[in-house]
Amino acid sequence: MPKPIASILLLVLLAACGAPAERPAAAPVTGEAECLQRGGQWTQLGRASVKQCLLQTTDAGAACTDSDQCEGLCLAPEGSGDGTAVGGTCSADTNRFGCRQRVTAGVAVTLCVD
Repeated sequence: MPKPIASILLLVLLAACGAPAERPAAAPVTGEAECLQRGGQWTQLGRASVKQCLLQTTDAGAACTDSDQCEGLCLAPEGSGDGTAVGGTCSADTNRFGCRQRVTAGVAVTLCVD
C-alpha cells in the first residue's frame, strides 16, 4: 500500500477512536445587560469584588460523570467520599465558587474555589 494512502487510513482510524464530544462551552456573558437579557442575575460571586452573571442551567439534574458534560458543574451525591467512583448530576446554576464535591472523570473530588 503506498505511503500516502496508509497515512490517510491511519488518520481516519485515529479520528474514529477519539474521545466523545464534550458539551460546547457557552459563550461568556460580558456585561449586565447581556446577563439580564439571558435571564441571569448580575451579582458578586466568590471573593472577588467583580460582578458576574449567574445563569440557571437547562440540564439541572441530568446524569454526568464530569463537568464538561454540564452547563454548570457535575456534582457528587451527598455523602460521597473523595476518591470514590460515582456518577453525579448537573448543577442548577453556573456558580463555580465555594466548596463543592464535584465529579471529575467519574470520581468524587472536593474543590474549594474563592
